[in-house]
Amino acid sequence: MQVSQIQMRRKLPLASRGGNNSEPLGGNKSMALRPIRLMNDRVNRSREDSDTALFHDLLYAGEFLVRLTTAAIVAAIDDDRDRHRYRLLHKIVRADGIGEWSSVLDDALVGPASQHLVPTAKEDRRLLTERVGPGNWQYEAVRLLLEAQQYIDTGKQPIAGKVQLRSWFASFSELRNKTRGHGAPTAMLCSKISPILEESIKIISDNNPLFSRPWAYLHRNLSGKYRIVPMGGDESVFASLKTASAMSRSVYQNGTYISFDTLRRVELLNTDADVSDFFFPNGAFKGKTFELHSLISDNRQDGDASPYLASASELPVSETHGVGQLDVMNNVWSNLPPAPSSYVARPALEKEIASILTNDRHPIVTLVGRGGIGKTSLALQILHDIATTSRFEAILWFSARDIDLLPQGPKIVKPQVLTEKDISSEFVTMMGYDAELSPKRTAIDIMSDSLRQSTLGGPLLFVFDNFETMRNPVDVFSWLDSNVRLPNKILITSRFREFKADYPIPVSGMEELEAQALIRQTSEALGILDLIDEDYCRSISEESDGHPYVIKIMLGEIADRKKTGRPKRIIARKDDVLDALFERTFANLSPLSSRVFLTLSGWRSLVPQLAVEAVLLRDQSEQLDVSGAVDELVRMSLVQIVTAPDNSEFLDVPLTAAIFGSRKLTVSPIKIIIENDIRLLQDLGASSIHSLKEGLHPKIMSLVTKAASRISEGKQKLVDVQKVLEFVAQSYPPAWLLLADLYQDVNGEDGSSGTAEYVRRYIEQVPDDEASREAWARLANLYRHTNDLIAACGAFVRAFGAADAPLTEISTMANWVNNNRTIIANLDQTDKRAVFGSLISLMERRIDEASATDLSRLAWLHLHADDSERARQIAELGLAKEPGNRYCQRLIERLSTGY
Repeated sequence: MQVSQIQMRRKLPLASRGGNNSEPLGGNKSMALRPIRLMNDRVNRSREDSDTALFHDLLYAGEFLVRLTTAAIVAAIDDDRDRHRYRLLHKIVRADGIGEWSSVLDDALVGPASQHLVPTAKEDRRLLTERVGPGNWQYEAVRLLLEAQQYIDTGKQPIAGKVQLRSWFASFSELRNKTRGHGAPTAMLCSKISPILEESIKIISDNNPLFSRPWAYLHRNLSGKYRIVPMGGDESVFASLKTASAMSRSVYQNGTYISFDTLRRVELLNTDADVSDFFFPNGAFKGKTFELHSLISDNRQDGDASPYLASASELPVSETHGVGQLDVMNNVWSNLPPAPSSYVARPALEKEIASILTNDRHPIVTLVGRGGIGKTSLALQILHDIATTSRFEAILWFSARDIDLLPQGPKIVKPQVLTEKDISSEFVTMMGYDAELSPKRTAIDIMSDSLRQSTLGGPLLFVFDNFETMRNPVDVFSWLDSNVRLPNKILITSRFREFKADYPIPVSGMEELEAQALIRQTSEALGILDLIDEDYCRSISEESDGHPYVIKIMLGEIADRKKTGRPKRIIARKDDVLDALFERTFANLSPLSSRVFLTLSGWRSLVPQLAVEAVLLRDQSEQLDVSGAVDELVRMSLVQIVTAPDNSEFLDVPLTAAIFGSRKLTVSPIKIIIENDIRLLQDLGASSIHSLKEGLHPKIMSLVTKAASRISEGKQKLVDVQKVLEFVAQSYPPAWLLLADLYQDVNGEDGSSGTAEYVRRYIEQVPDDEASREAWARLANLYRHTNDLIAACGAFVRAFGAADAPLTEISTMANWVNNNRTIIANLDQTDKRAVFGSLISLMERRIDEASATDLSRLAWLHLHADDSERARQIAELGLAKEPGNRYCQRLIERLSTGY
């Protein structure tokens, strides 16, 4: 609303500004942000009730604006090493009053957190914080609100000089608390205040820059496509999410997003795919949940408190935090943390990594593996060894670690670096290059130059630990990759690899002897060596999959309880450990990868990848990239691929990951769907490493056998497994024949045509082996059931044309053909010669061993092929072998009478 319009309305007598004479709040609905529009609908409905109802709903509307503005500004704050954004979220989810929301808004706008606003939010901040005078919409909104407050608090002073819009939010909190919170204004007072308050609220609704930004609700489907529900602003900014490249590289959680050039999740505003209601945190923090309240509908929900349980206070640095300055370490300058104590050597990995790090190739080397698998300890051990050589002039350590995996459990710590700016600032300070800084030469410029060419006179090795916790790891990697030049090198440790052009070295569990050495060493340190016999040591090694941190946690639990237990149960009790190892990785999964992971976790057995793809795709109307989802899980170190002797690939989830996944499955919104998938996979039968020697066939056979049994008992329908087997068969052709068996069992002779179709599909994929000849023979029999003479003859010849078929088979086929006189009569002569010629050739080859009856059948084939002379010769040959053969006699008689 323009200021001149406001001033014109303010000149009207108070009486004319009451009730229904006011312009409805949010009158220009086409331009309004959807949540504001829904809130305004509530206000406009109350207008028809009473002045008191209108006043109270205006208070709700004003509170809605306070919360929505705060939620949007907090969304625009980047994560930083001091966790300012988390601190504000931590406060809000525990806030019981609107005053705390306005306090958080102030912190985000002018407090320490404001330094971490994304650059494109700076203009919004300016409009909310600059001091303005009359003639500006910010001034008018604050003046009207203060005028409304004066009706409640006569001591409230009017504006003196310029004002900041941010003061409106604190003033509104006061008004709300003195009326709806702690007061009971009369109907007459409500009638006087409402028009003024409504004008003030409308100015904020119409002019707040945050509300004109693009907003949308995003929901990612299993296919990776985003369903985008626009909520206001320029919808085109979300169009890029519909492209294939964006879908493959972006992972946005379901929720509400606002665009500040980049999309930012509005974590404090909850809605659903229908965007029919909106909820804000409303206190009542109970450890596991907090209250979500809708000011639009007055409905309430429970929010998940788990992301906000950690303390918001200052954090200690990591135990692997780089030391503050460079010092001489053997033959290099370095800030490396100390080498790990009680380290158990991993000779094979150490040799490979050291070789790659010290060669003159591969500028970027990445150690990739699950959390706690020993990447950092391995790197430090090797780096301290390399420090005794002359390969590098300096080894520079940068840690992004935000969780220390300690023997007593995971502990949150303060990362050393999170962004290119953090890395560069740390580098400049460490190297003493502060004097080189200027407006034209930033820390990032200096760091970029040093990646390309060392100023120390020798090559540099840059080490980035826990790289996946960088704020934008892909962007940071691109910056490093584009600048580093040999002989300088970079070593990265990461839980997952979403980077290109690096040399990845997978770090998996310890080998058995290494794991057992760690178990004995740790048990001795904990004083429980007498509890760990050889069998139990082997059991821990196997159940932990050689995971060093899991081994230490299990042994620590045994030391606390002074008794052993099943390793799986010990791990299952350590929720905090499982969360530390897997929660961040799980949260970054695409919806389809998440579903595959939960499915595999729910049935912890080696499962053929082909079967997983078939089960998930059986009822999908759109193509899902299950293979891509599996690749993602492998990259994230949540799944391992094991290859069987027949080259079929099986998927394995390590025990710790499977326990974590099973826990996630219990609360998954699609649990019922996943459990149905698991039941189908269980029909494959359990598998282990030791049972893979037989490959895929026994698994598919088991699936078909169990399906046949349930179908015969009326517990399942063929269609329930049909699509699964069809998908499997596309990559594993023998499944077509198993599916043909199943289809024939269910449908009998009535299903001959369907059975034949599956046999044909097998032959299409495997046209030239011995099994295909058997399939052709089966196909010939199926065609005989449907009286398809031409197809039956063709299939029979394909089955036996290149092999010595039993004469009885050929003779029987000839007899069946000869008896189909009606079909033969409808064929023209050309077709007859083509159909019967190949079958005649098969029998002619075996003419010497044929009986008189066999020869009579061959003679009839010649006759059908319009060769009566050869028919007579064959019949006479039959009579020569068996003078009294009635079949040959009849044929000669017919020929003699002019057949």
